[in-house]
Amino acid sequence: MTESSPLAGRRVGVTADRRWRNQADLLESLGASVIHGPTLRTVDLSRDEALRQATLALIDRPPDFLVGSTGMGMTMWLEAADAWDLGTPLRDALRHGRVVARGAKATSALRRQGFEVAWQAPSETMDEVVGFLVGEGIDGARVALQLFDPGGHPSTAALAERCRELVEVPVYRWLMPDDPGPAERLVEAMCAGTVDAVTFTSQPAVHLLFRIAGGVGRADALRAACNDALLPVCVGPVCADAALAEGITRPQWPDPPRLAAMVRLVASALATSDG
Repeated sequence: MTESSPLAGRRVGVTADRRWRNQADLLESLGASVIHGPTLRTVDLSRDEALRQATLALIDRPPDFLVGSTGMGMTMWLEAADAWDLGTPLRDALRHGRVVARGAKATSALRRQGFEVAWQAPSETMDEVVGFLVGEGIDGARVALQLFDPGGHPSTAALAERCRELVEVPVYRWLMPDDPGPAERLVEAMCAGTVDAVTFTSQPAVHLLFRIAGGVGRADALRAACNDALLPVCVGPVCADAALAEGITRPQWPDPPRLAAMVRLVASALATSDG
């Protein structure tokens, strides 16, 4: 790193828990100083009975459509099925129907497992998935949905209303971090104006940051900071929707929505900004 590095002298907040070190390494290689304040933790549900029961139900009655919403979720689900000696019958059952993917990561994971993906959402949103399935005629269909938000995403309710039967497959969920201290310190740094940019790699990371900020009475100040000199960068448009919902008026995101592209966007945006 030299003084001419794109992010030399810049401080970037990272809210991710999974793969945060990969992101930090990329930012630091460009000269940034990284403040890690994880706003969530990922809880593995692959050993929960609910996932096993959903798996058995789909083996017993194969779905007409399978929706893979995340690469991590599909991989964890199929690995759990293998551990239960249900991997082969589950794959056979899922191949009876058409396979739809929310994004490129889900598509890659499905193809690695030997599935043919019939359609992938162009902008990687669940709204597109719902629109596609409705267009395909799912009134009488049984749909298996690998959940990326077990807490109840609006798209889940929309699918449940339009299809004959929706089988929800919970593989993981996001919760508040066990220790909110690092995230609280990130909030304070953002509000104090000592952070140049902050990155988000999921919708819950945004929502939980504001929940943490609210817990220390700093939600309004955080929102103001994100709409002033601080650069809020999301990994993609789905994540940016959460930022908009929290009152961040101008979140930025890269195309394609990928981690490395997000880091490049941070570098280019800060390189052209004052400071």
